[in-house]
Amino acid sequence: MVSFEEASRQFHSELSSRSVVMSLLKEHQFIEDIGAILVEAGEIDDCIRCSYQARGLKVDGYYYDSEFGHLYLVVALWKDEAEESKARVTKTEIEDTFHRCINFFQKSRQTLFEKIEIANEAHDLASLIHDCREEILNVTMIMITDGLTDKRPAEFETVDGFEIKKLIWDMDRILNFIETGEKEEIEIIFGEEAKIPCLLQQSQNGVYTSYLAFVPGDRLADLYSNWGTRLLEMNVRVFLSARGKVNKGIRETIINEPGMFCAFNNGITVYAREVDFKSRDGFDGYLYGAKDFQIVNGGQTIASLHHAKRRQKADLSKISVPMKLITLSRDEDIETLVPRISEYSNTQNKVSMSDLAANEKPHPEMHELSKRVQAPDPTGGSRITYWFYEKSRGSYEETRRLEARTPGQEKAFDALYPKSQRFDKGLFGKVWNTFLRKPYYVSLGAQKNFAEFNIWLKEQELDLEPFFKQTVALLILWRDTERIVRQQGFDGYRHNIVTYTLAWLFSLTQSQIDLEKIWQEQKSGDGILLAVENMCRIVNEHIRATSQNVTEWCKKEECWKLLLEKEYDLPVAIDSSLLKKGKPKGGYDPRTKDEREAVEFCKKISEKAWYELAGWLKQHQFLTPKARSQCFNMGRSIQRKLEPSKPLSIACKKVWEEAELRGWEWVETIGVESKS
Repeated sequence: MVSFEEASRQFHSELSSRSVVMSLLKEHQFIEDIGAILVEAGEIDDCIRCSYQARGLKVDGYYYDSEFGHLYLVVALWKDEAEESKARVTKTEIEDTFHRCINFFQKSRQTLFEKIEIANEAHDLASLIHDCREEILNVTMIMITDGLTDKRPAEFETVDGFEIKKLIWDMDRILNFIETGEKEEIEIIFGEEAKIPCLLQQSQNGVYTSYLAFVPGDRLADLYSNWGTRLLEMNVRVFLSARGKVNKGIRETIINEPGMFCAFNNGITVYAREVDFKSRDGFDGYLYGAKDFQIVNGGQTIASLHHAKRRQKADLSKISVPMKLITLSRDEDIETLVPRISEYSNTQNKVSMSDLAANEKPHPEMHELSKRVQAPDPTGGSRITYWFYEKSRGSYEETRRLEARTPGQEKAFDALYPKSQRFDKGLFGKVWNTFLRKPYYVSLGAQKNFAEFNIWLKEQELDLEPFFKQTVALLILWRDTERIVRQQGFDGYRHNIVTYTLAWLFSLTQSQIDLEKIWQEQKSGDGILLAVENMCRIVNEHIRATSQNVTEWCKKEECWKLLLEKEYDLPVAIDSSLLKKGKPKGGYDPRTKDEREAVEFCKKISEKAWYELAGWLKQHQFLTPKARSQCFNMGRSIQRKLEPSKPLSIACKKVWEEAELRGWEWVETIGVESKS
C-alpha cells in the first residue's frame, strides 16, 4: 500500500515535469491538471483556467452554464509540499481562500473587469459575471489544493441573495480519484420528515426490484440544484434546452397548469445501487433515501423543474412527479442493463445508444488496440512504445498495477507505455472534432464536445486499426500545435487557438494531411509546423476581435465561418505532408459522399475511354480546352493505376455527363465509340 507521502511526492514530481514541458508555472499546471479531473469527476462540464489574484481577490478557473444560470468558480491553494505535516491546510487558510474567491465574484458583479487587462482571460470572466449578474442563479466554488484538509461536506452560504455552494478537492481526494477513477457516490437522504410513500415490487426472475412513488417537484428541483448533471451521468443527453417542443411543453405545464403535470408527464426512471426502504405493510412503505442515485430517463423533466423554479420563480408545490426506481441484485448487471433501461424507457426524446457514455463500441476495442499496436520508432531503431487509450480514468494506473508488480517491471512498463503517450476520451473527441472542422464544438468543453463526437463515431463504419493510427497522428498534431501556440506567448485562450488553427489547416488542405506519414514518423512535418506558427497568430487576432466574451464567441459557428473568409497561402513546404493519392489507407475517409462517388465513377471507366472522350470533345469543339485536358489527365491517372484526385474526379464526372447529353456514347465491353 503506497503511503500518502509517496503518492504525493510522485504526483508533484510528474506535475513538475509537465510544467517544464508546457512552459507553465507549477501552480498553473496544477490548475490545468485538476481542472481536467473535475471534468472527469462530473463536478464541472469544463474548466477554463484564468489565474488572477489581487489584494483580497483570487480565482483560477471557471465554467458558466448559461442554460441554467449556474456559475462554477475554481480557486487554488497551492502549497507545493509532499510531506504530510507540511501539507496540512488550516481552517483559516480554507476560509481565506474561499473569501478571496467570493470577493472576486462580488467585485466582478460591479466593474472589476475595467481594472483587468483585456488580454487576460480573467477579464473575460469578470466581464461575463458583470453582464450576466441578473441571470446567474447560483454559484459553486471549488477549492483545489495539493494540501491535506479535514473531511467536510459541501457547505452553503448565501451572499447578497446568491446561494454559493463550497466544495473542496484536496490532495487525498485527488489521489484517490487518480488511482480508482471512482466518482464520489451520490447519496440522497430524504429522512423521516421528507420520506416518500412508495410501493415495492420484486421481479419474478430476481434480477431487479422496482419502487413506484410520486416525488414532490420541489424536492426534485432541489436535488438538481445540489448535484447538477451528475444525477444524469447514465443518461448523457442531459437537457436539450427549452427550445425543443417537449421541453417547452414541460415548462408551460409547470408554469400554467401545475396541477396537470402528473397527468401530462411520463415521470422519471431512476437507478440506485442501494435504497433505504422501510416496509409498512408488505409491499407498501416509505423511501428514506438512496445511494448512487441516477436518473436514467427523465433528465428533461428534472432540469425543467429546476429551470422553472430558478428562472421563472415557478411554484412547484402542486407538482408531483411519477418515479420508477430500480435496484439490481448484482453489480455486474449495471453496465448491461442500465443503458437498456435508459434506451427503452425514454419516450420523450429518443436517446440513442451513442448517448450512453464510453463503455460501448468502439471504445473498449480502441483501448485494446492501444495496448497491442506498436508505435514506430521515430529514430528508425527498434524501440517499442504504445499510445495508451484511457477510456476511463484510472485504467492506465490499474493496468500498470496488474502488469508491473516489481520496480523492474514498473520501469519496463513505463518505457513501453510512456505517460506522454497516454490519452483519454476527452482528447480523443477534441482531435477528431477538430479534424471534422468543428472547432466551435470543441470550444463547448470536454463533456459536451465528447457527446457530439460520440454520436458521430457510432455512425461510422471503420477499420479500427487504421483509425487508431489516424487518431494518434491527430494527437501528435494537436500536441505540436499546443507547443507552438505556447511559444507565441499569447495571454490565454490556448485551447481555442489550437482547435481553430488546426481546423483551419484541415480546411485549407481539404483534409489531405497525410496522417499515415505522421504516424510512421511520430512527428508533424516541418511544412505543417511552419503553417501552424503563422496561422495561429491570425487565429489569435481573429477570436479576440469581438465585443463578446471571447470564450463564448468561440463556441459559435459564426466565429468559425468568419475565420474561413480569411486568406492565407500555405507554404510550399507543406506539399510533402499531403496525401499523394487522394485518400488514406483505411480508417476514416475524409472525402464527402459526392467526392467518393466521383472517384469511383471515374475509376470504373478505362483509360482508353477517357482518351477517346478528350479526342471526341476536340473534334466536335464541345466544352473548353481545360475540360478536354482534364479527361486526358484522368486517362493518364487510370493508366498509371493512380488514385484520381477529388477535384479532377468531380470535374471529369461532370464532363462525361455533359458529353452524354451532347451524344457521346461508350460501350466499354466492345470498346467502340458511337457518335451522334
